Amino acid sequence: MKKIRTLIVDDEPIAQQILETYLLKSPDFEMIAKCGNALEAFNMINKEPIDLMLLDINMPEISGMHFLKSLKNPPLVIFTTAYSEFAAESYDHNAIDYLLKPISFERFTKALDKVIKNLQVPVTDQKMDPNSDDTLFFKSEGKLVRIDLAQLWLAEGLKDYVVLRINDSKIIVHTTMKNLQDLLVNHSRFIRVHKSYIINIQYVSELDRNTIKIKNQEIPIGSTYREDVEKILRGLRVGN
Repeated sequence: MKKIRTLIVDDEPIAQQILETYLLKSPDFEMIAKCGNALEAFNMINKEPIDLMLLDINMPEISGMHFLKSLKNPPLVIFTTAYSEFAAESYDHNAIDYLLKPISFERFTKALDKVIKNLQVPVTDQKMDPNSDDTLFFKSEGKLVRIDLAQLWLAEGLKDYVVLRINDSKIIVHTTMKNLQDLLVNHSRFIRVHKSYIINIQYVSELDRNTIKIKNQEIPIGSTYREDVEKILRGLRVGN
């Protein structure tokens, strides 16, 4: 795996130094830059590809939380802060972890392990042909599991995990719906119908404007995805 490009965003030089020292001891990670405020971090993200931000919350002018909210496509985030009261809110923004200062190296490495698991889930060298019965490998419970995409009928997002429904069984993988959607982008049979659901249209049995029935499960259609869903489903063959 390539090194995980990491940006430190903290207005305290001592905190920056500690995080940099920890990263230097972590061979899978590469520190790209240290930023003292949100504006510096914003400029750096627009110049360099960043996989991970180590982000302080209490910073001058713009807090780390408000900065994260302003990003359209943020990298993975670990919050590093002296304030415990924002922990619950941090997970609304899909933070990988929330570290309270002073941060021990042991606790820091546990957070980095979560990042590695998040980024390593999909493994495939295969060409994606939307008309073929492709297979993909996913990391689940420390093992690589081969999935036949023709048998995958539903993916359901649960915070940092995705539940893959294959026939009558399910596999839980540590990834995000965005990662899975990117992986399936060239497979025309898969469409995202809701922030929490991706479906295989080959298994759709009923649909109306607000819901889709797939196998025996009724799935809501999110307002954000309705136009795309209707466009794709209009292409299906419908008898008179």
